[in-house]
Amino acid sequence: MADNMPPGVNGEQLRGEAQKVRDHLKAAGTAAADAIRENAGAAAQAARERARGAGDWARSRFQDLQGRVEERPHTAALWALGIGVVAGILLSSLFRGSRED
Repeated sequence: MADNMPPGVNGEQLRGEAQKVRDHLKAAGTAAADAIRENAGAAAQAARERARGAGDWARSRFQDLQGRVEERPHTAALWALGIGVVAGILLSSLFRGSRED
């Protein structure tokens, strides 16, 4: 190591500079970790708020649908019957097509 030292620099000066670099890197690492923690906390809070909003929206849509079904039960039953018939036709054509192969 003595061969690589610039002229006029002793080992004590090098150790002092190395310690300054270590302290600087440690401070930078701490600052980066703090920034990441803050960003993660903000992201988690935003995700919780969005999830709460989505849950509120879903509950509202379900209550609207439930109200419509209660207002017109015959119409809702006909819709359900129609959807069931279409689903049955699609499924039977899929099964029939797979048996022909």
